[in-house]
Amino acid sequence: MAITSVVPPTPHVGDVIVSQWQAAGLLKPSAIKPVITTIEKNLVVKGMGALTSTDQQSLRHALRVILG
Repeated sequence: MAITSVVPPTPHVGDVIVSQWQAAGLLKPSAIKPVITTIEKNLVVKGMGALTSTDQQSLRHALRVILG
């Protein structure tokens, strides 16, 4: 999933607003966009943070909505 600091005023279907972005270690308010992709592990420079359990549940719900 793609993460962005451009948080829409009205989220679209599948968007997840990271409510606890500071606790997750993110630098700015953020949203997760419903774009599923893969990347080679050696291209990852560093981790961005870790979602809290509340935001993980929101992400799981969005995935259920998107994937059925």
